[in-house]
Amino acid sequence: MQRRTWITAGVGGLVAVGIVVAVVVGNAHQPTVTAAGPTRSVAPTSTPTPTPTLAAVPAAPSSAELAALPLAYHDGVIGQLLDGSTVHPEATWEIATPKAPLVALFASPAADAAPVATLSTTVSTIDTPAATAVWGRSAGVDGGMLLVSTPARNRTPGDGGNPEAPSATFAWARAADFTVTGTDRMIRVDVAANTVSVVGKDGSVSATEGARLGTPDDPTPTATSTYVEAAYVDTRVTYTQGNPIILTGAHSSRIPSYGGNAALTALHYYPDPTGSSHGCVRISAEMTKTLAQLPVGTPIQFT
Repeated sequence: MQRRTWITAGVGGLVAVGIVVAVVVGNAHQPTVTAAGPTRSVAPTSTPTPTPTLAAVPAAPSSAELAALPLAYHDGVIGQLLDGSTVHPEATWEIATPKAPLVALFASPAADAAPVATLSTTVSTIDTPAATAVWGRSAGVDGGMLLVSTPARNRTPGDGGNPEAPSATFAWARAADFTVTGTDRMIRVDVAANTVSVVGKDGSVSATEGARLGTPDDPTPTATSTYVEAAYVDTRVTYTQGNPIILTGAHSSRIPSYGGNAALTALHYYPDPTGSSHGCVRISAEMTKTLAQLPVGTPIQFT
């Protein structure tokens, strides 16, 4: 018996391989052909990409739980609030407006975090609508958690023998509890240059002027991120002469209280073009009107 192979072109380019077996019977050769079927490649099976699981966020406290928590307002001192030593605020160019009369504030974005305070939908004592600036966001369901400014302190100057205290505080809050909108402007107070400016998201400066600030003993906040808590007129503050007061969420780092409140920092008009303030930012009447046109919650950076 003799064996030889042969190759032919198959359908669609496939190759058929056959084996010819020659069977010798007497003096005659009678070939027998055995052909193998065409070979085909098998496409690899793709592994589906798993859908990422979003992190959980803290559950919304009940109305009774919210009512039992301390209110973060300008005279409040709540030790669990965060400051620049524990969080690092970054401008997101966003403003958050509470959806309910009280919303919960947390010291952590973790799902098991307990609320430590509340933020009101109105500004205490002047009863104007409240909003706050957003300085960060954590991933999670329902939009995750927002790092927001608060109007309260976490301690006052002199606590524990420390003559200074943080000027601004922050807290985490459920994004689902706020309406979040973008903004393209912020206020920048350059303490070293003694200027106040309206700065655009694109870096442009739409308004700027020299300002009169505090002294080393009564300093204006520095290296502080905060927000416009309110813009209002108070005729009882006679030196403002009916011009708007731009109230910030920042406090003096050195003075525990001033004028019956917790040493709040404001941008306001003052008729004497000379001298210094007790930490506030004295600006022209025209600039107070310019700043008052910005929405409540507009970010402010003291540099």
